Order: sequence, then C-alpha cells, then structure tokens
Amino acid sequence: MPFGLGGMGAALPKSKKAQKVDEADAIRVEGNEKFAKGDYLGAIAAYDAALKLNGSDASAYANKAECYLRARVFEKALECATKALECSKGDKAMELKAIYKKSMALNGMARYVDAAKTADEGSRLADAPEDAAVRATLEKVKLECDMLTAQAFTGAYDLGALYLNRMGASFRRCADYIGVVRVSKLSDGRRGLVTTSAVAAGDLLMVQSPLSSASFGKTVEQNLVRGLYEAARAHPADWAILKALPASSEDEQKDAPEMSVFRKHISAANKENAPAPESPEELAFIPKVVANCAISGRRLCGVWPLPSFINHSCAPNCHRINVGQIMLVFASQNLPAGAEITMKYYDTLMPKKDRDAFASRRGYMCNCARCAFESTGDVSEEKKADEAEENDEGAGPITCAVNELKRKLKPVLKDFKEELAEMKKTKGKTVPNVNPLIELRGWYESRLAALNLSRAQLAMARMSCYSMSGRDEARAR
Repeated sequence: MPFGLGGMGAALPKSKKAQKVDEADAIRVEGNEKFAKGDYLGAIAAYDAALKLNGSDASAYANKAECYLRARVFEKALECATKALECSKGDKAMELKAIYKKSMALNGMARYVDAAKTADEGSRLADAPEDAAVRATLEKVKLECDMLTAQAFTGAYDLGALYLNRMGASFRRCADYIGVVRVSKLSDGRRGLVTTSAVAAGDLLMVQSPLSSASFGKTVEQNLVRGLYEAARAHPADWAILKALPASSEDEQKDAPEMSVFRKHISAANKENAPAPESPEELAFIPKVVANCAISGRRLCGVWPLPSFINHSCAPNCHRINVGQIMLVFASQNLPAGAEITMKYYDTLMPKKDRDAFASRRGYMCNCARCAFESTGDVSEEKKADEAEENDEGAGPITCAVNELKRKLKPVLKDFKEELAEMKKTKGKTVPNVNPLIELRGWYESRLAALNLSRAQLAMARMSCYSMSGRDEARAR
C-alpha cells in the first residue's frame, strides 16, 4: 500500500540540523540530571556542550543561568538569562522563565531597581489564567526588590523583622546601605570615615554585608582569604571594592577611594568593573587585606568594606551591631558634619597600658583624645617614675583624680572581697556593705565636677575610672 504524505515524512532521514537538535536535547537532559544532584559545574559543562550543537536552545541558557544563581555568580547568571530571553521569543512559558532568572540575577548583583523593573515586566506578561503561579512569584520578587531599594537608597529597615529573620529577600536579608558618610583624608594624613552632614545619636550610618566571613578556628585566615578570592572572581564589583581596601599602613598615603565603588546598588557602578585577574602577583595583596581589615564578632570574623576604614578610638562615637553576617553601624552621639567616625577595636574598659599592649600587637598605637590625657608617653621619664610610685607631682588634674581614686579603692575592694566571700560562705545571711563604694563614687564625681570638665572629658574620666576598677575587681576575684 502506498505511503501517505505523513508516512513518507516519517520514513525520510532527519536533517543534520535536526539531528544536532536531538543530540543537544539529550545532552541538556544529562545536564539536568547533574543539576538535580547539585553538580552545578558538571551541569554547566553539559549545557555548554548542548549549546555548541544548538546555539538557540533557550532552555539550556535558562538552566545554565539557574546553575550560576545557585553558585551566586550573578554576572554570569545575568548573561545566560539575557540569552535565554533572546532565544525564547514566541515561547511565552520560556520567556517568563528567562525573565524570572534575569530579575533574580539583577537582585543578586544589588541592582534592585533594574531587578524590580524586570520582574514587573514579567508579571504584566503573565496575564493569562494559566500564568497565575508565575505572576505571583514575579510579584513577590518585585516587592522584595522594592524593599531592598528602599533600604539601599534611604536606609529604611524594619529592624524587628531583620532580627527575627522574617525578611523574604532571596539572596540577602537586607541590602547594604551607605548613609551620610565618606572615606576621607584626615588632618594627620591618615584615611578615615567622616560624616558628610550632621547626624544625631542613634542615627544609622551604614549597613554592610561582608565580602568574606568565616567561623573562628585555626584556618580562619585561610578561609577569609579564600572567600575574598572567590568573591572577587564571581563579582567584578567586589573586585573593585577589594582593591580599594587598605592592605597596609602604607595605604594611608593613598587618596581616599571614590564612594561610588561601594555603591553596588547603583547599576552604573556595576558596568565598568573588570573581572579579577588570576595571576598570583596581582592577588598577593589579598592576605594583607585580611590581616589589616578583618573585624571579629562574637561568632565569626569577616571583612566588611566600609567599616574597614573606621579607625579605633578608646572613646568611640559609633557602635556596631551584628545580625548574622550583617553589620549595622549607628552613631553613639551627635556628630557635626566632617566629624571622624570612630569605633572600638577592643575592650575600652581596660586600663591604658593593657589597651596599649593590645594595639601594639595589632601594629599601631592609639592616639585618641582619651589616650592623650591618660598618656604618660609625652612626658619625662621622671614623671613616669613618679606616677609608677603613685606620686602625682607634675600629672594633670584628671590623672591625679584617677590615681587618688585608685589609692582609695584598693582597701575598699579588699574589704568588699572579704565580705563577699563571707556572704557565699553563709549562703547570703551576711550582705556586703556597698556604702563605701557609693561614697567613693560620690567623692570621685564631686572631684570631677570641681574640674569644670566638658561632657566628653567627663565621659573619658569616668571610663578611665571604670577600667581601673574593673581591673582591680578582676584581680580581687
């Protein structure tokens, strides 16, 4: 019986183009299997092989974009999603898939405005009833990006939601924010962070995610270096930031970096950055960045970009709060425009010689205002000897007050220690007499009041008192 037209078509051999498409589809399926097993590099290799056979395979591009999203290599994800979108014209389902990948890649690159715009375009395209699920997902992405945009541009954070980890952002709980601050050359030649306008105590100065973070342990420095290298390779914008960070004391002589380098949420800042090089010579400074910029928290150590430029002070005017890996920096007092922002690198309740020892181990000496009036480094050796022997001759009025308090405090603490031990022995039947401590505090406050000190000097004098008391109490224990 003669073949019909359909039968004749089935009997004809496939064209070479059709064979390549079939072969590409089979390789793409292999890539999907590797993706399902978490082998993203293997999946990407399979998708690349499929695309060599069929360069217009939108599905392969979209799946490859997803691999890069999972690996957090957002620039590559954007490139693949854009190609998938170009190849999916006429296939609405694939077009929506590509738009979703593109918006998520832009989100990951901190280009929140562009990401929200892309997600909105997708949700308007998903206008049919069968597109309801995709439309809901894209609308959620747009809401997230709008929230991140408000954070990045205005510092509008829901701190309660941030603490409770209820933010629905896809790649981060919150966006980075840079308030009214900039890196600047200071009058003493160093670089530091200063205010660009007046701020009030409690104002949010910045919110920063780390370029690299690691848990404490023997390999913490190696892990931080590896994390910086991976971030630099994955994100050209992070490579630009990394190159701007101080790697040694010699970098203090350099000009302050442009603040646009740190504003990744502005899309223009993402378009001119070169990828990280591979040569060991060009990457040799990364361990130095870790040594110079790493900041320790309670549970982890990390390199946060802008906080790396905040200098130490024993009377700091800002404080940081870490929520997970996110660092929020707040003003601790009212600051005028142009004021240097300072934070503490270590426990400032320690006595000065202990603070000096800590700073020396870090390779610097603190010259803050508090250390200036506590310091004996700018006086003669005779005065140092006098003060070591509790002879206050030639000392300043604050030093005299602190030293006299120290002498009065020793016997009081001795008695308090004995009474405390007795309380423990009698299980609370005898209670230590706190009146001598209260009287001593009243004496110290009246002594300070008689000196007509400024508010800042009063705060530093009290801090010196507490540091000295804390040390003696620790010795008593």
